[in-house]
Amino acid sequence: MQKRVLIKIKKDGTELSLREVLEKIKELQDQNPDLDVFFDGDEYAICSRPRDAPQ
Repeated sequence: MQKRVLIKIKKDGTELSLREVLEKIKELQDQNPDLDVFFDGDEYAICSRPRDAPQ
């Protein structure tokens, strides 16, 4: 698994709302259909990894 951090979010004092984070994830998913884009709570970041090829 090759997880990549796309957008790091500051834990304290962030100006982003949950809605904005979800919209950004959706936007990145639409732009990159070959990637699994998700929020990683440990990294506090929007991350991606390659999708598994259909078998």
